[in-house]
Amino acid sequence: MRTVFIAGFLLISIIISGQVDAGDDITVSAGIPVKLSGQYKGYFGVPVTAQDDYFVGPFPIGFEFEYFGNTYTEFAIGPNGLLSFDIPAILGLSYWKQALIPNSIFPETIMGPYQDLFSRPTQPHSGYIYYQVTGTAPARKLVAGWCEAPMYNCPDKLASFQIVLEEGTHHVYNHITIKPDCFANYSNNATQGLNKDKNTGVVIPGRNWESFTVEAESRVFRPAGPDNYETELIPFAPEPVVPKDNLSWNWFEGSYPGGKHLGSSERLVVSPLETTTYFAEITLCSGVKYTDDITVFVLPLPNAFHPESEIEKNRTFRVYAHPPEKPEAFSMQIFNRWGQKVFETNRTDMGWDGTNNGNICPSGVYVWVILVQSGEEKLTHKGYVTLIR
Repeated sequence: MRTVFIAGFLLISIIISGQVDAGDDITVSAGIPVKLSGQYKGYFGVPVTAQDDYFVGPFPIGFEFEYFGNTYTEFAIGPNGLLSFDIPAILGLSYWKQALIPNSIFPETIMGPYQDLFSRPTQPHSGYIYYQVTGTAPARKLVAGWCEAPMYNCPDKLASFQIVLEEGTHHVYNHITIKPDCFANYSNNATQGLNKDKNTGVVIPGRNWESFTVEAESRVFRPAGPDNYETELIPFAPEPVVPKDNLSWNWFEGSYPGGKHLGSSERLVVSPLETTTYFAEITLCSGVKYTDDITVFVLPLPNAFHPESEIEKNRTFRVYAHPPEKPEAFSMQIFNRWGQKVFETNRTDMGWDGTNNGNICPSGVYVWVILVQSGEEKLTHKGYVTLIR
């Protein structure tokens, strides 16, 4: 199995480990329906209930974090792309106008990026902003994110980005999946960087209340003294954290991308007649995708068997499934040419030995019927087997 990360439509492809697990490979008899079950291995964020422009909090960082020489354990969220340590003073503040770095409007605040999001009048919302502490001490991270947040005056333009605080190093990471353009509001101006007060801050050139757009960009800010940070671009790698209702699934057959699309749910039932590889894809905010593959190795069902054979495996007619529980609610029935049932089992490890209630069945062609129940779906597979005496 392999896990691939793809960001949006930028054709950025990086081999990484485990945010989606398609499961272990399966070996099964041809045509036997089996259930594939994907698993998301990342985190679901804690939803932040906010109203347009108003700072909310405080929320726990989860560890001690140093910012411009001061240590904090709590933070506040500003819906317009702001994470602030100025607690409690900044709670309840509503602001959406021009703000350059440095400024006295947002002291002790990360602007990542600051732009006017959401619209008024609106009820408090909890579907776009989230936070989560990931990892274990002494290497935890606080992830605060905006997932497909609609831009003010451009409700069809959706911004997705994260501000991440790292324990121990006190690094600040800023992952921007997409910051689209919105010239209908403040000429698309936004600000990205770290603000301390009216005299001190670190700003990204060309992004100090200026017009810019970004896709698939990650940046780190490293402390370089009590009043300064060094910053550089790093490979795009947002944290695998997402609001619970913003995770979608897709399954593909044969290849990825470009394979046949089979379904859009966490679970999928397949019944391949030949060895086939399937790909599970999850999509996080604004098209961040992770994939993993699983191969179903197919063994042909025997078309004949001989109960007196010198070879043990040829003495019964049975299906094969490994692991054996993959066919869910399995049953197999054998019928003679008059339609009479001569054998039935619900175990994949039990085969037909050519008898009916202890009586030897004559040689000839018999019909086998396999039934598999997966959730509300019932699947039937039929075929023929010759009993040789």
